[in-house]
Amino acid sequence: MARTDRERGHRPSPWLGLCALALGSFAAGDTMHRVRAAAEWAVTWWPWLLLVLALLNLVRSFVAVNSLIAPGILAAIALAGLASGHAVSGRVLVNIVLPVSLVLVGVVMLRPFGGAEDARWTRFLATGRVDGPGAIGDRTRHPRLELRAVAGEIRADLTGSALDGDVTVHITAIAGHVHLTVPRNWPVTVRTTGMVFTRVTDSGPRDAIDGDSGGVGLHLLGLGGAVSLVRV
Repeated sequence: MARTDRERGHRPSPWLGLCALALGSFAAGDTMHRVRAAAEWAVTWWPWLLLVLALLNLVRSFVAVNSLIAPGILAAIALAGLASGHAVSGRVLVNIVLPVSLVLVGVVMLRPFGGAEDARWTRFLATGRVDGPGAIGDRTRHPRLELRAVAGEIRADLTGSALDGDVTVHITAIAGHVHLTVPRNWPVTVRTTGMVFTRVTDSGPRDAIDGDSGGVGLHLLGLGGAVSLVRV
């Protein structure tokens, strides 16, 4: 039996399960020692981790992740050749190069679950682009969209979606940025009752409003963030 949109909306995030699995696997065997060691490492290296995360998010905002696959493979081969030619010790490769490479790959691939199937997207400490479902509105299976950016950025494009009825878009920006692009002839109503220290911009040309197809109601919730509505 197919799940309803309400049931999907209450589905626990798979990332919570993955995090629990990773933490459990890491701590198994000598839990207190490993947790203490991880805490000491995080206290020492947390500024660098945040800088690396910020740099990767900046790169992802301009370059699609798929475009990095081929350059990444070439760079890995080149680095392996340089390491072999300069007689880099195996200890350095195992203890430094390999873990750092895995961390970088993991951060780049860290794309929270959500997509056109359930029309709910979240970016937490990450940057990403999403495209809306083919059809949205209360006469479709997508009468409601959710966009959340928590210390990250999400750029949602609805120009490829057909508006069939009224649709509600819930936007949450907590120390993050939500960038929403809609067709210029869509009627949009913005409600900003839940905004605290959050900047809202509305830009782009506006054509004659097509009221027969429906309307878009934006419900904004923000704390120290930014929301950009762009009409194209």
